[in-house]
Amino acid sequence: MSAQARRLLLGGAVAVVLALGVGAAFQLERTVPAPTVHGELPSSYRVPGRAGSLPWPEEGQAALYLSGFGWLGSTGSETSVPIASVTKIMTALVILRAHPLRVRMPGPVITVSATDFELYQSELAAGDSVVKVEAGETLTELQVLEGLLLPSGDNLAVLLANWQAGSEADFVVQMDQLATFLHLDHTHFTDSSGLEPGSVSSARDLVALATVAMRNPAFASIVATPMAILPVAGTIYNYNPILGQDGVIGVKTGWTANSLGCLVFAAKESVDGRQVQLVGAVLGQPGGPQSSLVAAGREAAALLVAVEAELHPVRLPVGGTTVGQVTSNWARRITVRAARRIQLIGVSGARLDLRLRFRRLRAPLGRGEEVGSLTVKTPGDFSSREPVAVARRLANPGLWWRLTRSH
Repeated sequence: MSAQARRLLLGGAVAVVLALGVGAAFQLERTVPAPTVHGELPSSYRVPGRAGSLPWPEEGQAALYLSGFGWLGSTGSETSVPIASVTKIMTALVILRAHPLRVRMPGPVITVSATDFELYQSELAAGDSVVKVEAGETLTELQVLEGLLLPSGDNLAVLLANWQAGSEADFVVQMDQLATFLHLDHTHFTDSSGLEPGSVSSARDLVALATVAMRNPAFASIVATPMAILPVAGTIYNYNPILGQDGVIGVKTGWTANSLGCLVFAAKESVDGRQVQLVGAVLGQPGGPQSSLVAAGREAAALLVAVEAELHPVRLPVGGTTVGQVTSNWARRITVRAARRIQLIGVSGARLDLRLRFRRLRAPLGRGEEVGSLTVKTPGDFSSREPVAVARRLANPGLWWRLTRSH
C-alpha cells in the first residue's frame, strides 16, 4: 500500500473516530426524558347501601354533621334567629380560651360581688334561669362554668363576662370577634346569656361552633356532666333532655319566647370499632320552656337513631393496591400504590369522589417514594388526602441506553 493510501486510510479512521466521539458526546448531553405517570382508578366510589332521607323537624331549623365525613344535611332557611341560652356555648368558649382549664381542675377563684348578688335577685324575680349565689361567695372557674352550662345560669354568664372583660359590653365584642374568626357568618351577639333576642345564629353555625367547643377537653367534660354541687346553690342538674341517650355527650339547651326550644347536641357512635362524633342543632321548636325542649330532644334523638342505622365502615379498595403506573423510555413500568388503606365512616349510598394528583417526576426514584396523592371527597364537603408511592426503584438510564437511544 502506498504512503498516500495509508494517509487516506488513517485520515478516514480519524474522521470516523471523531464522528463517533462527537455523536457520543451529543447523545450523552441530550436531556433525559422525564418519567410519566398515569392513574388507574375510578373517579368515584359509592358507599354500600341505599341512600335514605333523614327525619328532619317540620318546624324551625336543624343541621347535622358527622366527623370524618362532613355535613349530613340541614333543614329550614339558613338565617339568623334568636338562640337563647345556646349563646352560652360561645360564652364558655371565650372564657376557656382566655383562662384554659385542664379537665376537672378548678382553675382560678372568682368572688361573687354585691352587684352579682343583686343581679341574681332581679333575674330570679323576673323568672329567668339563674343559679343561686351570695355576696362574698367564692367559686372556682370550673364551678361557674358548671353553673353556666348545666342549669344555664343567666346571672353567671354576666358574672363571667365582667370577670373576663370588665363589662358585658366589652365581653360581647370578644364573642363577636371569635364568631368572625370561626367564619360564623350568621352569628352575632348582644349579650352573654342569650336573654336578648339580638343574640342570633343559625343551625349550621351552631353546629360549627359546638364542634370547635367539643374539641376543648374541659368544655366537653363539663357538658357531659349530669350534675354538680356548688357551695351555695347545692346540687345542680344538666338541662339537656337527651344526655346519656343514643350516645349523647352534650351540648346545650335554650328557650325564650323569641327563640322557642333550641338544642345543640353531640353524640359518639361506634362503627366497626371506630368512634365517630355527630354534632347537630335543632332550633325553633314550639312550646313552653319545658315542652319545647322535650320536643327538640325528641327531634334530635330521631335524627341520631336514623343516622346510626346508615353508618358503614368504608375501606376503599386502594390500600396497597395499584392506583397508577410510572413509565419511562429505559425501564419497564413501575406500579404506583396507595401508601395506606383509606378508611372512613360513610353513609349508605353516598358517592365519594376520588382524585389522583401526581407531581412532576424526575429519575431516579427510590422505592416507596411519594409521587402524588389520592384525595377522597365526601358529599358532606369533607376531604381526606393520602400519599401514593412507587412500588420499586426507578434508576437513571444506563450509559448504553443513553448512547444508543434514537433521535
